[in-house]
Amino acid sequence: MSVRINLEKDGKKESGFIGFSWTLLFFGFWVPLFRGRKKDFVLFFLFFLVKLGFIIYGVNSSAEIQEAIKIYGFYKPSYISLIPTLLFVIVQGIEIWLSYYYNRYCTSSLLANGYYPIENDVYSIALLKEFTYIPYTKEELEDKFIREEYKKHSDSARKEERDKFKTVFIIWFIIFVILMIIGRFEFSVIWK
Repeated sequence: MSVRINLEKDGKKESGFIGFSWTLLFFGFWVPLFRGRKKDFVLFFLFFLVKLGFIIYGVNSSAEIQEAIKIYGFYKPSYISLIPTLLFVIVQGIEIWLSYYYNRYCTSSLLANGYYPIENDVYSIALLKEFTYIPYTKEELEDKFIREEYKKHSDSARKEERDKFKTVFIIWFIIFVILMIIGRFEFSVIWK
């Protein structure tokens, strides 16, 4: 869901990406596999296994708490019971950070491997220069018209990314509100 740019090396075309990697946030380790980046796939798959371990640990801790409530009628919380939640928050923070930097890493590595924007693709060139992937030439720095055109392309890409963020945030907020309403209803039925 990020902004796609076209790169080429010796006639072989590749897609570079600029902006937040929504696909990495939602689909995790599958994204590097689909992009043909096997080393990244292995690293993200290991990260997924660690995350899965933390989720299983959290579910088991939650089951122990529910069992204690069922047996004793109460549960005296301790700081140790916060560990699953803390681990989950840390892992989610890392995942968001990875989603933010993964496209920059992939596009930078493609550029380092000799891929460059297609010659007449002004949009890709503008984004790569405005997002500081490649430097401006002296002529481009002196030509105000070209700089304004590049700025227009980058502003439109940034607006597109902001709109995606707003949409995802609104969807997450609606889901959160629905889950809170369902949760309140369930607990009110249980405690009656």
